Amino acid sequence: MVGEKLVQKGIITKEQLEKALEYQKKFREKKLMDILYDAKFISKDMYLKILSEDLNVNYVKDLDNIRLRNLNIPFTILKQTQAVPFKVSVNEVKIAMVNPLDWNAQSYFKRYFPDKKIEFLLAHKEDIQKALSIIENRERLKSIIENVKKELKGAESKGESAIYQLMLYIIKNAIDKKASDIHIEAEEDGAVVRFRILGKLREFIDFDASIFNALASRIKLEAKMDVSEKRKPQDGGFSLKIDGNDFDFRVSSLPTVWGESIVIRILDKRNILKKLDDIGITQKNLTLLRSALSKPNGIFLVTGPTGSGKSTTLYASLNEIAKPDVKVITVEDPVEYKLSGIQQVPVNPKVGMTFANALRAILRQDPDVIMIGEIRDIETLEIAIKAALTGHLVLSTLHTNDAVSAINRMIDMGAEPYMVAASLVGVEAQRLVRTNCPHCLEPYKPSEAYLEPIKNLIGKDTVFYRGRGCEKCDMTGYLGRTLITEIFLNDDKLESMIAKNKERTEIMRYLESQGFKKMFFDGIIKAKNKITTLEEVYRVAKL
Repeated sequence: MVGEKLVQKGIITKEQLEKALEYQKKFREKKLMDILYDAKFISKDMYLKILSEDLNVNYVKDLDNIRLRNLNIPFTILKQTQAVPFKVSVNEVKIAMVNPLDWNAQSYFKRYFPDKKIEFLLAHKEDIQKALSIIENRERLKSIIENVKKELKGAESKGESAIYQLMLYIIKNAIDKKASDIHIEAEEDGAVVRFRILGKLREFIDFDASIFNALASRIKLEAKMDVSEKRKPQDGGFSLKIDGNDFDFRVSSLPTVWGESIVIRILDKRNILKKLDDIGITQKNLTLLRSALSKPNGIFLVTGPTGSGKSTTLYASLNEIAKPDVKVITVEDPVEYKLSGIQQVPVNPKVGMTFANALRAILRQDPDVIMIGEIRDIETLEIAIKAALTGHLVLSTLHTNDAVSAINRMIDMGAEPYMVAASLVGVEAQRLVRTNCPHCLEPYKPSEAYLEPIKNLIGKDTVFYRGRGCEKCDMTGYLGRTLITEIFLNDDKLESMIAKNKERTEIMRYLESQGFKKMFFDGIIKAKNKITTLEEVYRVAKL
């Protein structure tokens, strides 16, 4: 019996097996392995390994990175057989199935692929369901795609054009799945649409080259870009009302060897207009951040790579300090979110409105707080320092890997160390980590490769958690994102060290003696508190 073997191998306890068998008496249609998995007594990997040995078949771990293209098999058959052909070559077919020994399903595929060698592999039902949802999306799109092809051949459309319907279908699905970006990319044999969800790209649909060209042209037309220009990168944007909510879309096109790559950034005010308390900063760092924002003048920087949530933190900070008696002016490239009560200036280099020129004009507008989208050059930095030293609080961003590196970055750009020392209020560095799905949370033990380096930071009995994967989180185990941060504020000692251009390591030693902690440690706390996984912390931050 499989259950007894698992107990003998120490994979489950005798008590866990007894609970599973007791449950099976009530629900006889449920298989023991499924009960053990659903009860979180075994992992998905263990489930597949044990079942594949028992059935004497190979298994496939997941289907996330498998292209499910050119399948002419009716979707109803795939759904009925709970099977997905994931590799179809000239001589061979590999088919992932929930039950690879299903004789009826095997017979169907043998008739469908009469001249090919077929291997039936075991896959978990959750992975099969995820793959089938991708195929189902393609099925739903068939009628729209067919109408697009008719339009391309000259047929007239009734109402909105089919290509516009296709664009809306993609955008609505991206919003429903809480995607931040839509990637529409030309490839050698067609095109693919992928969504960036919680920082990870996931394939949505694919179609042939003729559809892609029509879709790319429609998007560029909507974004007020030059439709005929395919040799140069372009930027544009447009707005739509989706399900009663206003959305802005920022569009970028880039020529590639197979055609253009179109990326649409989804700008949703509901996600950006948050309070500081709601963006995930831990209490200690939040107190330091609020202390910086209360200063009458100086420069406060938010640092991190693209996609680390810097804009969200800056807007949340502005929401905190923007009051009727405080004049706030921003200079942005571009203005992503239009806010009431704040004067926002878009950068436009074509007419000479650079960050530096905009800042010069802003200083004559008698602001209390200035937000600069990004400090990119020495000219902008010098004006920002001047503004900070003449009584203005300046908020901005830099692209650095950590908070302390911002000091060196400003000096390397050409600012005098004593000017940096006198103007800097503090620096916050941040990353976004995916948060565990609360609906399928389960305890697990990370591999020793993750545990060994932090054994002195965690207790022996520390239990880590992860999302197993369920319908609520689209089988990913993650549902949402939060911040991990590090922050320091300037003081007399640090100001003296910066003015003397001390080495980064010396500055770091001083800050750590004052209680400064790297964002990795912030991540460890969130992993210990079930908020995220240890793997996520390692993925975005350094020890």
